[in-house]
Amino acid sequence: METKKRFEVRGRTMGGDTPLICTPLVGRTRAAVLAEAANVVAKKPDVVEWRVDFFEAIADTPAVLDTARALRAAVGEAPIIFTRRSAKEGGTPIPLDEAGVVALYDAVGASGAVDFLDFEMGNDPAHVQGVLATAHAQRTRVILSYHNFGYTPGQDFLVQRFLEAERLGADVAKVAVMPRDRMDVLTLLAATGIAHAKGGIPLISMSMGPLGAVTRMVGGLFGSSLSFAVGDAASAPGQIPIADLVAVYGVIACARGA
Repeated sequence: METKKRFEVRGRTMGGDTPLICTPLVGRTRAAVLAEAANVVAKKPDVVEWRVDFFEAIADTPAVLDTARALRAAVGEAPIIFTRRSAKEGGTPIPLDEAGVVALYDAVGASGAVDFLDFEMGNDPAHVQGVLATAHAQRTRVILSYHNFGYTPGQDFLVQRFLEAERLGADVAKVAVMPRDRMDVLTLLAATGIAHAKGGIPLISMSMGPLGAVTRMVGGLFGSSLSFAVGDAASAPGQIPIADLVAVYGVIACARGA
């Protein structure tokens, strides 16, 4: 049964027993994005993320829409996440102000080319609510996200980030943090487990970098419903090649008797 905590997107289950595997696209031009997509599709990820902050023509809305529609055709039925990651949360600086980003999100959501918009919950509250309202009116789902590339905050703070995303109206809550030691990795996993038990929407979580790579493999055991894997190029430190992640998930499923 489809619920807020488990739902279908183009035949993929978000919030299922095994995390979906998502591959980021970071091409700087239309041709580069589509070439990257062609390489990635052959590796059969469940989901594709277009990191539009890498796109040189991000300020040209018609160019973004044209590329989004071409990407939709290129990846077939794989769900697409459209993401502008801000510089303050680890993204590439862009020539758009925040109002411009919101307008771009509205246009892309209306195009029907993407399935999710990833928007940072630390943005201006009015912008967060605006993106949520417009996206939902357009039947596009929203991932509200929090990234900390400097360190891992405490467990209670991370749990509240997950739950705040749900309170604000997100369809999916995402938290990504940088560990400084092994205990930070455990903090992220524990926070994911607690938030999964308390919350009512799918979660995405990861501890970044080499130290946190294990969370991309076992995060599903704690409630994370999606993991990012390298298809052509990584978009964050610690991402694992698709084939390796598929193999790990197979081992875990076998061990659990699935």
